[in-house]
Amino acid sequence: MKIVLAFLIALCAPAFGEDAPTTMTKLMVKLERADIPKDSFADEPKRMYRAGSRYCRTEENPDLENGIHGLLILNEPDYWMINRLTKSGRHYVDEGPTCNCRMPIFSGAVEIKTAQDMKNPFLEIEFGHELEYFRPRSNAPVPGPVLLGKETKNYVVEVGDSKVVLFTDGDPEAPVAIARSTDKGRQEIYWYGEFELVPFDAKLFAPPEGIKIEEAKP
Repeated sequence: MKIVLAFLIALCAPAFGEDAPTTMTKLMVKLERADIPKDSFADEPKRMYRAGSRYCRTEENPDLENGIHGLLILNEPDYWMINRLTKSGRHYVDEGPTCNCRMPIFSGAVEIKTAQDMKNPFLEIEFGHELEYFRPRSNAPVPGPVLLGKETKNYVVEVGDSKVVLFTDGDPEAPVAIARSTDKGRQEIYWYGEFELVPFDAKLFAPPEGIKIEEAKP
């Protein structure tokens, strides 16, 4: 079963116990880039949830051409890769006493082959933790353009050969878009259709009913 789901990385490392969360971040994003055709599967939005360092979930829209409706759930140290079209999935267990799930925004900018690659600064920019990343690294935010009908302010950081800009609005402040551009002319932007803090729902971090789960081989 082949399921391609971006934005989730399981990172195992010793950690102290974590209390059960009371809230979770719910968001939906859509990637815009020159090489992504309009109305293609890659042009479809993805919905994500995260709570603390243990719980992450990414939902894709159906990819009918390839027979996949991808769902990835992390409830560390367990995680499940599920195809909702075939009602099948696999269960994995991460090694280590405890694990942390991460949701890097620009994981495509990093080729991960070794543990050292996990220290790439691009992987520190994560969905659900945008403001925690930008506030201590950026100068004070400045007024930005009107995006999606919203008056924005923006934060700017330099990462490697890239400039990364977070556009936010509202009170409490929330992302509207995050854009990356490089000195080689590459540009990409994620548009946020949703971003809100909601009550924690443990059911979202367990396999849905009616899915045949296969245990992955060690």
